[in-house]
Amino acid sequence: MNTAVYLASSLIGQSHEKRRALFAAVAAPSPAGNATEFHKGMHTPAVERTLTKNQMLALPDGNLTLVCLDGELWLTRDGDREDYILGRGRSFVVRRGDEAIVQALRPSRIRLAAP
Repeated sequence: MNTAVYLASSLIGQSHEKRRALFAAVAAPSPAGNATEFHKGMHTPAVERTLTKNQMLALPDGNLTLVCLDGELWLTRDGDREDYILGRGRSFVVRRGDEAIVQALRPSRIRLAAP
């Protein structure tokens, strides 16, 4: 089991330092392909993805709106004391410079779009 997967399984309630380590682990290339990421320079108007339960997604740097189309998501941002739970139909705006990670609490479908 790689570091990103291990940290993802025990993320809620962890200290700021442990979360920072998670961001570093997910941002690093994953040779096993356990972490999912969007490519930098994504210029499509909207991208939809399906996430399995507990799958994590490192959100790209940029102004984006994350929409939970189905399922339930947990979102955390580096430096933000709050965590966010998004259910079906809920959205969250991610700003340039945010280091954000989303994890599916159950099988989910998401859309990322420019605001």
